[in-house]
Amino acid sequence: MDEIDRMLVALLDGDGRRSHRELASAAGITRATVAARLRRLLDSGAFTVQGVVHPSVLGRGTICYARIQVDGAASPVAEAIAALPEVVYVSITTGRFAVAAEIRCGSDAAVDAALTRMRGLPGAVRVEALAYREVIRDAVGPVGEVAAQLDAADLALLRVLETDGRASYVELGAAAGLSAAAARRRVLRLVQGSVVRIGPIVSRGSEHALGMGIHARGSARDAALDVAAVAGARFLARTVGAFDLLATVRAPSAAGLADTVDAVRALPTVAGVETWSHLRFVKESYASLSEDHP
Repeated sequence: MDEIDRMLVALLDGDGRRSHRELASAAGITRATVAARLRRLLDSGAFTVQGVVHPSVLGRGTICYARIQVDGAASPVAEAIAALPEVVYVSITTGRFAVAAEIRCGSDAAVDAALTRMRGLPGAVRVEALAYREVIRDAVGPVGEVAAQLDAADLALLRVLETDGRASYVELGAAAGLSAAAARRRVLRLVQGSVVRIGPIVSRGSEHALGMGIHARGSARDAALDVAAVAGARFLARTVGAFDLLATVRAPSAAGLADTVDAVRALPTVAGVETWSHLRFVKESYASLSEDHP
């Protein structure tokens, strides 16, 4: 992707349903150029635009990050962990812990059970867990509290958006038995209520990714606010365990990652940073309504 492509992706990150006209105006290019570039990027698999539903709506609001030390090759352990249904994300990383994983479940007991199964896998020597206290910025999904009551029409809309975040309101309305205008009102309500976030999911081949464990100086909340303002910080959570904050930073180049890490290290509210590179993503799935709502 070139600079214009990345600008379009960034604009869609703010609102995945922005029209070609809105994108063209914000990027300073023509609508025809926007249409051609988006079609090329989508057809190439560089990214997709999808709706990702809040974990709590799916009954997976308890989240834990795990780093796994292995004896021998990392790939077999990573593949075995990826096969666990509670695990939504697995990568092979640099450093002492060769595998990183994220567990999303409905309770602390379910997380404990998943960690127990990880510890029992052949080749898994040690599992270090970080419990999430608060997800401040999710990689693609919404954050915050959700109190919405969803009906059958809402669920039908969400199922379409999970597949195609830019489906027309006519298509959405047809799937939910609504008019296009009614579908638009409901989608806006679902987005504003943090039930779903609609945005680009970028192919990992298009970016470099780095994990960061951050120690706060003073208030972890203050440190989190400062880190969240750093360009390139794509995921951020307050955690309990080895670190006060956990972050993932992404950039088109290794040099971009270095700049982001230096910006975090320079923050007065940050006392220390440990980093690890994500070498290969083994699993990255977002639980869908079709799995949890028959």
